[in-house]
Amino acid sequence: MKKFFLFVVLLVVTFFLFTSFTSKSDDDLFLIASQKLDEYNVRKKDYVIIVDYTKPIGSNRLYVLDMKTKQVVITSTVSHSFKSGLLYPTDFSNVSGTNKSSKGAFLTKGTYNGGFGYSMIIRGLDKGVNDNVESRKIIFHSTEKMATPWSNGCFATPKDVNEKIIDLTKNGTLVYVITE
Repeated sequence: MKKFFLFVVLLVVTFFLFTSFTSKSDDDLFLIASQKLDEYNVRKKDYVIIVDYTKPIGSNRLYVLDMKTKQVVITSTVSHSFKSGLLYPTDFSNVSGTNKSSKGAFLTKGTYNGGFGYSMIIRGLDKGVNDNVESRKIIFHSTEKMATPWSNGCFATPKDVNEKIIDLTKNGTLVYVITE
């Protein structure tokens, strides 16, 4: 297992050294967030979480946007499922037991302390695409107890920002996953 993990780390480092990827501008992120707030008719409009899965694992690809001040208030790395892809998630699921990431739009719910510490429940807003995430127990949680950078489909962030993200966005904030 250690050799496999070292191989994966080497692969990721090599990728970052020899591959460039384009980032969406802050303006692009706010435009997407505004469009999705309207599309999903979300009542709580103060913040939006954008997860940009077009960026590779290990890069900052989670953004908490303050929609009033038009500022990115948190940026962070965020996990995806190894079964969804090595560097980028490309194979998504809405089926229990697949341990794959989900895509689309979500709404944050309440919090609890579980096996990964302080965590936040989410509800999928896209019928047939992600409406089973709550029963699948796809949540926001800390990476602290994870052995690899990949989750089983959850949105895991480093412990130092996990609590900030959850406290700022719990109970009704839109989460939108970019996959293209």
